[in-house]
Amino acid sequence: MKHLPLWRHELRRAGLTAYAAPAAALAATLALTATAAAFGTPRPQLERILLTGLEALIPLSAGMAAVAVVSRDPSRELQLTLPTPYTTTLGRRLTVLGGLSAATSIAFSAALAIGGWWNGPGLPYAPLVWAAPLLWLTGLALLAAALGRSVVLATTTVATVWLGEQLFAASFATTPGLRPFFLFMTTRIGVPADWDANRAALATSGALLTALALILLRRPERLLTEEET
Repeated sequence: MKHLPLWRHELRRAGLTAYAAPAAALAATLALTATAAAFGTPRPQLERILLTGLEALIPLSAGMAAVAVVSRDPSRELQLTLPTPYTTTLGRRLTVLGGLSAATSIAFSAALAIGGWWNGPGLPYAPLVWAAPLLWLTGLALLAAALGRSVVLATTTVATVWLGEQLFAASFATTPGLRPFFLFMTTRIGVPADWDANRAALATSGALLTALALILLRRPERLLTEEET
């Protein structure tokens, strides 16, 4: 309980982006589903759109929000003078973002299951639908932000990779070297025999990308964007 005020503070400092990102992704998913239903789209395709929200849209929103958490802090220069390493502060804020995205995903998954709209793997494995791509895209966003020190470059990198895997899904699905890192296997292919290996590869490499980004962000100059230097 003694750490509760600290986490409340970080919840506020994470900013509107951390709150809005998963909610916006969920709203977009429901809007797309409602529009498709209005045009008479069959139920199996509607279920696929709902699952896409979990596997594709919420992870994308988390990656974009992670860039904002790292790059936009008006008191960053002051934070760098404090005894607590700023990477520790960033870690807490990213944990807040991840927690909000996870809570949204879990609640949405439960609602789909209760309503009979779930079309993914067995419910014990349901978190892997969104958790693995979320961790990978967040790690990529953090690394791009640390290397480029540019909000535009980091968000563009994440968007390009995400869109590229959507456009070239067939190549990612059939190329052995790319298949383990295919973000959208559940919605594009289903749950094949190597689905768990794909989720493990995404989660492991996402954790490595995040760790590398945090190591780079220990260098103070990496915490300043191009506009601030």
